[in-house]
Amino acid sequence: MPSLKLRSIIAASAFATLTVLSAAAHADTTGVMAVASTFTTMDPYDANDTLSQAIAKSFYQGLFGFDKDMKLQNVLATSYEASHDAKVYTIHLRQGVKFHDGADFNADAVKAVFDRVTDPNNKLKRYNLFNKIEKTDVIDPYTVKITLKIPFSAFVKVLAHPSAVMISPTALKKYGKDIAFHPVGTGPFEFVEWK
Repeated sequence: MPSLKLRSIIAASAFATLTVLSAAAHADTTGVMAVASTFTTMDPYDANDTLSQAIAKSFYQGLFGFDKDMKLQNVLATSYEASHDAKVYTIHLRQGVKFHDGADFNADAVKAVFDRVTDPNNKLKRYNLFNKIEKTDVIDPYTVKITLKIPFSAFVKVLAHPSAVMISPTALKKYGKDIAFHPVGTGPFEFVEWK
């Protein structure tokens, strides 16, 4: 009898291990978001509600972010320099990153995103957060220079705000204002559908 009991324990243990492993493999590839109320948009530059901002972090990443201790960390940027007068920020970008649609993440993408949000004609809700930007220039494929209208020494912290994410310029051209329903970023999850 002891051998039968031992076999049962081994079989149960193997089954439990396989169940855990298969669940972990499934969890790494699929995410289902269920919320009690719907969010208003998946365009972080046009969202004021916390729920919309929270769901957008699934699809998008910014140049910078904050760690659990609220210390600035590089995300899609590798480093930055600020001018002595705090009006010019030169940002060096991570190389080899692709948007979910296959477009390259580069300085042109950063310029497209900031040109969009700083254009008052787009009437984006986050315009006031970025309206200190005078212009965004591409220095080389992985370096961008942002010039401000006024000195602002905390500007890099604005770039770590949850709304300051990078959106595929290809998707922006394709969807226009409908980008709110078709998020295309570099984040951990790729958008499939909104039911």
